[in-house]
Amino acid sequence: MRRLLIRLLAVMTSVGLCVPQANGPSVERLMTPVEFREAGLTKLSSNELAALNRWLGRYTVLIVKTLSQSSDPRPGATPDAIESYIAGDFEGWDGETIFKLDNGQIWQQASYAYTYHYAYHPSILIYRTAGGFRMKVDGVTDTILVKRLK
Repeated sequence: MRRLLIRLLAVMTSVGLCVPQANGPSVERLMTPVEFREAGLTKLSSNELAALNRWLGRYTVLIVKTLSQSSDPRPGATPDAIESYIAGDFEGWDGETIFKLDNGQIWQQASYAYTYHYAYHPSILIYRTAGGFRMKVDGVTDTILVKRLK
């Protein structure tokens, strides 16, 4: 999840939404006019709105710094989120299915479930949860609990 948030912030930075500068970030650019109005922000004075935008800039920098720090500095530690592809054919899972990924990692289904879905070389997202890692396969509604073998 951390890497996804970092990517999102990188994209926002590249378009000038998360760079502490005179003209950004601002709630006016991050929200639609309807969201801005419904949040009651039209009631703010120009000084109050400027103070909110300064806070947003400081908060954004704090988020970027926090997310860029690794939560587990051990070499080979599994990151909080992994994006890759299943190598070759994918036919769902049926109990103890093993998933070989393009990045060289091997994961195994860690809880019983059955889902059939055929796809060739689908993209996947594996992300950390409180109960372990879950895998989401592109085109499949369900997710599955997985454990890393390699």
